[in-house]
Amino acid sequence: MLRTCLAIGIAISQLAVPASQAEPRRLNNVATQLVGVGAVAGNAETVDFANPRDGWVFIRAGKPAGAEPRAVIDAAESALVWRAHPRNGALEAMVKLAAGPHQLRLEGARRLTVDVRAIPEIAYCYYPTKPHIASYGPYDWAYMEKYVLPDVNTIVTRSEVDPDQFAQWVREGRQWLSNASLPGLSSEMPPSPDEVYAYWAENPVVTKPGFGGLIVDEFIGASEGHYAAWAEAWGRLHDTPGFGGKTFYAWCGNMWDEPHSLEFAKKLSEKDDLFVWEQYLREGSDEQDARERIDRCKSQFAKWKQELPGVEQKMVLCLGYLSAPPESLNLNPSADYHVYLDMQFHALTTAPEFDGLYGVMEYMADYADEESLRYAQKLFRHYCIEGNTARFNNDPYLLPHLKNADFADGFDHWRAEPAAEGSVETRNMKGFSWLQGRYPKTKQGDTFCWMKRAGEKPNRVLQSLQQLTPGRTYSVKAISADPARLDAQKATPLNIEVAGAEMLPQFGFSFAYPSCYSHESGPYSSQNPAWFTFHRAVFRASAPAAELIINDNGDPGAETAFNFVEVQPFVEP
Repeated sequence: MLRTCLAIGIAISQLAVPASQAEPRRLNNVATQLVGVGAVAGNAETVDFANPRDGWVFIRAGKPAGAEPRAVIDAAESALVWRAHPRNGALEAMVKLAAGPHQLRLEGARRLTVDVRAIPEIAYCYYPTKPHIASYGPYDWAYMEKYVLPDVNTIVTRSEVDPDQFAQWVREGRQWLSNASLPGLSSEMPPSPDEVYAYWAENPVVTKPGFGGLIVDEFIGASEGHYAAWAEAWGRLHDTPGFGGKTFYAWCGNMWDEPHSLEFAKKLSEKDDLFVWEQYLREGSDEQDARERIDRCKSQFAKWKQELPGVEQKMVLCLGYLSAPPESLNLNPSADYHVYLDMQFHALTTAPEFDGLYGVMEYMADYADEESLRYAQKLFRHYCIEGNTARFNNDPYLLPHLKNADFADGFDHWRAEPAAEGSVETRNMKGFSWLQGRYPKTKQGDTFCWMKRAGEKPNRVLQSLQQLTPGRTYSVKAISADPARLDAQKATPLNIEVAGAEMLPQFGFSFAYPSCYSHESGPYSSQNPAWFTFHRAVFRASAPAAELIINDNGDPGAETAFNFVEVQPFVEP
């Protein structure tokens, strides 16, 4: 059953054979070239292609010298609404079409190239939203236009959307999903079907036009009674006129691991609803550990396919780019989180276990480092639209620039310059890294460098940074707190400098944030959070080595604890 939705996308390519003469060609697990790149010969041209499955098709043309060409799919009453790519000006479109033959009619496209591909559902979660680290700036519509919208066809929302923005995205044929929670999930007693249905039926996906589906968070471990109530409410939802023709998305864990959840999964599959499988992979201690985590994801998906044949065609695999406080999978400052994201995308799009995957999503923008959010969009483009099989990022998994980032080995590789006797030490606090926001819970990061300001002279710790590439840009990140007053709602005055390099202050900041509501330790909870400061400094390397200098800038007697000193290549806007 095809849900009525269109979407659009395009980029410049080299000329090849005429578009209508090429045969479909699989590019990777999720992308198929339906029409070979070719020039449009006349002012009016038709291009025939076949979509291999119900789902998204990507259409792209070159940058026009004059007016935009008019493009119509099949017998549609309205023309496609092109989106010009912000970095190259090419016209792009993504369209959700039924499996089978289709025709693209072009007018005024002479001497432009055309390129048609089957691509996955590419989802952004959530809009509107704002980052927990406010210094990243707003993730507003202007930001979306520049960095996000060109590379996605689906937006997940959980709040009111500006009507003009909503209408614009719908006109482009792309898709909005509305989020809802799962009533009764956190209660021991199952909810009533009436309670569940009433809640879902009040969602904008039912009460307002324009949405493509409802995405429900989340189907994980629960009793048979819970699943019976959810299944009955789900069936009633599909019989509701306002939900007609829309898709139910089940955010979920391994639904095959219990008979009652598997039975519900089979019902969803029979109705052509979709699964959004959560795979939030934490960084490994080394590359082998990281690969083993990806391999476990592969083996678990093989179990999905065994218990529910064909599930890959109904599966949106949801990775995690939780990469900034107060909850972050980027918990190992010795690893390059961007390399790890690339490894995950590469596996999804090339490993045989994931062949035919319906869609890909990252969760979620609120917790994403702004740099990592932009970087993930590059991965969507590289793998899911361009269909590449070669790795996007060839940097090493373990960062070679700095050692002993969490002071787990005392001051090994560091030089401490205390302003007074006993004013610089390495210490340990149980739960320190958990309160910082590292997820899942780990002891890594419970050690830190402690400083106590003595008079006018600051304490300093230094380390020589190695294996830098001259001309390349890097970030230095650190997380600090006042260990004597963890409940103090103010930024910790830590100063970061890199001697022998060009500092780029426009990208640097320090921002105080409270511990995550779910990260409780000792006296600290959602009602009494601990406060930390997230620091970022950015520099451009002038030589293969430079000197990192960190000092305390507080008042006399002020204490500062810090760790997570991560030096990593920086993706400039």
